Amino acid sequence: MFHMLYNRGLVVSVPSRSVEDVLSACDKYSVELLPATPTFLRILTFYPEIASKIPQSLKIITYGTERMDSHTLKTLVQLLPDIDFRQTYGMSELGILRIKSRARDSLQMKVGGEGVETKIIENILYIRSKSRMVGYLNAPSPFDDEGWFCTKDIVEKYDNDYIQIVGRDGDIINIAGLKFLPCEVEQKCLEYPGIKYVKALGVENPITGQYLELRIEPYDFQKFNLDDFKIYISSVFPKHMRPSRYRLTHIPVSHRLKKI
Repeated sequence: MFHMLYNRGLVVSVPSRSVEDVLSACDKYSVELLPATPTFLRILTFYPEIASKIPQSLKIITYGTERMDSHTLKTLVQLLPDIDFRQTYGMSELGILRIKSRARDSLQMKVGGEGVETKIIENILYIRSKSRMVGYLNAPSPFDDEGWFCTKDIVEKYDNDYIQIVGRDGDIINIAGLKFLPCEVEQKCLEYPGIKYVKALGVENPITGQYLELRIEPYDFQKFNLDDFKIYISSVFPKHMRPSRYRLTHIPVSHRLKKI
């Protein structure tokens, strides 16, 4: 916001975060940049004739604050070929960092910029920046003695220093010694027709350590066939990644359209 005001730009506040209100505001004020959450963008993919409702002024859509799934991004790239999609990355301790995406349809990115260093230790991303917070009041410093901050983001490394965030340290599900990330299950589930939101959870179990619970919010609860979905699950996942419990339920979303 301060960047836009300093450069004499226009910041638009919408009355609600519904698709209709957001697109109406973009059209009314000739908005060029729309920052959004992956949850909001997933709603866009199911909005009727969304391509014809995007204002001509809109050039860039950025996404961040939660992990984007590749299926949603690739769907949007096909639906909106004239829009440039860019990933953002930041945190309270370090602010918003400079990001370079490999491509508009790729979740791989470079984190850096002037005064920013990165390193990966055991697949966890660490960042050191000249521009950072001092610390939290009456709390230990979040930085180590050399100024490195552990983001707790699990990443995969690719060529030319590109990385992709695949999960959070602590989110790993361990079933009878076999480990995997919730996002591995969620991304495949989101490819199944009719699913609006999905959340995979590791629940404590005295025998196997944990079991997998899958919470599903379909667009139409009455038409969604859970038995057919279970057949799909069996065809795409090994046994230890198949849920022991399924729940058809509304998944809470915050006022910023971010999954809680």
